[in-house]
Amino acid sequence: MSESEDNSQAQSKLDELHERIQSKLDDLHNDFKELESDLQTASLESKRARGDRIEGFKRALRDILQAADRADREWH
Repeated sequence: MSESEDNSQAQSKLDELHERIQSKLDDLHNDFKELESDLQTASLESKRARGDRIEGFKRALRDILQAADRADREWH
């Protein structure tokens, strides 16, 4: 085997290795993008759920105050 053939085979192996590494990096990049998107979605859902809980609490508090006001008027 000539030196030129050895260099060609070595370059071919390096190219193959580079392609595999690049493919894995691309996969990791895509996974990261999906995770980022999932995190943003989860954060929005969490904010909505928190807002819903706060609104539910406010509604319950208003209902209690109205019931107390009615009860007070009925006793007087």
